Parts: sequence; C-alpha cells; structure tokens
Amino acid sequence: MDSVTIKMINKKRILNLIKERYQISRSEISKETGLTHPTVSRIVDGLVHKDQLVKYMGVGNGNVHHKNGRPPVIVQFKGEDNNIIGIDLGATYIRGCLINLNATCLSEIQIPTEINKGFDSIIEKINQIVEKFKKRKGPNAQIWGVGIGVAGLVNKDTGIIESSPDFGWTNVDLRKELEGKINLPFFYDNSTRLMALGELRFGNKQNMNNFAVINVGYGIAAGLVVEGKLVRGDSGYAGEFGHILVDSTSKVQCDCGMYGCIEALASGHRIANLGIKAFESGESDILKELSGNRSSNIDAEIVGKAAKKGDRASIQIYDEITEYLAKGIATLANLLNPEVVFIGGGISLNGKFFFDLIEKKISKYLLSSKSNLKIKASSFEEQETTMGAVSLIMDKIMNLELHAYNHENIQRQER
Repeated sequence: MDSVTIKMINKKRILNLIKERYQISRSEISKETGLTHPTVSRIVDGLVHKDQLVKYMGVGNGNVHHKNGRPPVIVQFKGEDNNIIGIDLGATYIRGCLINLNATCLSEIQIPTEINKGFDSIIEKINQIVEKFKKRKGPNAQIWGVGIGVAGLVNKDTGIIESSPDFGWTNVDLRKELEGKINLPFFYDNSTRLMALGELRFGNKQNMNNFAVINVGYGIAAGLVVEGKLVRGDSGYAGEFGHILVDSTSKVQCDCGMYGCIEALASGHRIANLGIKAFESGESDILKELSGNRSSNIDAEIVGKAAKKGDRASIQIYDEITEYLAKGIATLANLLNPEVVFIGGGISLNGKFFFDLIEKKISKYLLSSKSNLKIKASSFEEQETTMGAVSLIMDKIMNLELHAYNHENIQRQER
C-alpha cells in the first residue's frame, strides 16, 4: 500500500472519529487510532484549514495534560457551516431541502413538477431550486453538493435512467442534462434506494443492520439494507419489490407488461382507479362529497380520507390493497429476514388505519420464525427521499470522495 493511500485512510479515520464524537481532543484521537501526535496534528490541521470540516475549540480545561505538560487541544466537527442540498424529484412535486452536516434542515422548497410541461421544464426547476438554496445559505457556509432521488431504474455504472414509468422516460442521461447548469458536484440514484440510505444514516434504526424500506406511492419499490450495507445489485436495480407476482389470476396489467404485480394491484394509481370506479357506480356518497362530485379529483389520498370517515367502499379498497402488500412484505421477510420493514411513500401517510390493516394480515403469510417482524412508518415521512439524497452526498464527504473537487468552485459561493 503506497503512502498516499495510507494518508487517505488515516484522514478518513480521523474525520469519521471526530464526527462520531462531535468534540474530541487531538491526544484522544492519537490514543484511539494509534497514530502519532505529529501525524494527528498534521491531518487535523488539513481538515480545519483546507477542508473546513473541523474547527479548533481551544484547549481542555481539565486536569488531563500531555506528557509534555501542555493541555490537550480540542477539535469539533464543523457541521453547521457545511451544507448539502437534497432533492426529491417526484412525479407530482419536486421537494428540496438545504441541510447541514448535523442533519438540521435549514430551508425547504416544494414546487409542482408539472410533467406535462416537458423534460426541459423539469431540468430548469431543479436548477432554480439549487440557485435559491445558494442564496439562502449562511454567509460563512459552503454547499458541498446536490443529491437527487428519482423514481426509475438508474444504472449504477452509467448513471443512465433506463426506465422511469412515472415520468415516461427511457434511457435518460440526467448527468448530461444537468452538467453546466448546476455548478456543484451532484449525484443521483433511485429514490427508494435513497430512502433506505437515509434510514441507515439518519433514521431511528437503533443500530439495526438488516431492514427494508417499502415505498408505496404512485408506484411501489423497496430499498434493502443487508448487514449494514445498501444493496444495489449488479446493475443497480435491486429492490424492484413492486414487480413481485402476488396474484397469478389477475387481469390487471402492470406498466412492466406483466399481470398481477404488487404495483399493479396496490399502488396509489390502483387505489385512485378503484376509487373512481366506486364513485361512478354510486357506491360512495363520501367520495362524491370529498371530490366535489368530480371523479377526476379522486386520488389515493381522497380514498384514504373517505375510508377513515367510515366509507364502506373505500375501506374495501384499502382492505384489498393491503392484502397484496402484506403478501409481498411477507415474501421479502421470509427471504431476507429483516429486523424491521419501514413503509414510506404517500400511501403510508394514512397512518394507523393503514398500518393496522397490514399488521392484521401479514402473520398468515410469514413463517413462524419471522412472526416477530416489526412494521414501522418511515422516520421522515415526506422528507424521506430528500434525507436519502442528502445521505448520498454525506457519504461522499465522509469518505473524502469530494476531496479532489476544486475548492475554488466551492469558494465561488461565498463571493
């Protein structure tokens, strides 16, 4: 192993230790890493003055001193002045958050996606959000990068979005379209996979290393964490939970071309269609009331509201779709043995009503050894993909993968 690689490894160890402890003395760093005091001092100095990820806090005021008699120098992770932009590129809304490295959301933006206005309009809206956040950051803060979560099959090697039914995209190179517009490092990945990454990095997971995040919205997908690592698969397509076959006799066709997929039978799109049918057949006065007597206004959210108001037709719809979801979640649990399955996405916002239905149905599909499986709501509700997108950049910062990025470009933000 060459000296450059060794230096980089040592720098990562020290940076991650400082972040984990938040505040620590250089002598403690030396003791915990086994590195010499001069080596620690040199690396910390670089993290303070060049990378600006750490700051000096003065000397300790206790009775602990170096063997040379000097008090220890205290350093602290500089999370507050280092920011990340996270963007959830959804089919209905584009949501953005400016978040510091302490995971505090400083500012939020939400604008309609308006898919009907075309691809170029969506690219321009992403750029507008980034520019607004640049203006909103603190005077002494820097933005390290932009993370973007997008629904679709994102090839992990090429970055090509090979398919996104939500947007009607095929073989879209988002990097090529955004380069030259966003003057910051930016990275993107499948939104549900990023939900799992956000749960891993920032969620209330209590050191869990094996869990799944199911995203139930317009479509359905999963993000998987196995032994503490995000599962991407060979090309980056792992987690297509929505295309598990749960009804071989179904005549409902999925966008993938198959019949009886979970996504075809239990997504927000399916709930809305079933709600419209109930409206048009005169089965629900509550749906008529909530929709303003217009079937075109009916979506999964309205059907959920009607169900919670006691509407029999809407309760039946949710009873049906949760049966399919329970069957799919049990299949995943029997295969991977996760400690917890988190459920996020718009449909999960129905809260206790929705989760009680899942809990009621799932046991009959689980192996007895998996009967203690926990089903929980995502930790971040509507910010779940945004937090995952932030995690994408956070990981790169802590692994020093943005170290080579020209600091001159970062400093431009301050001019």
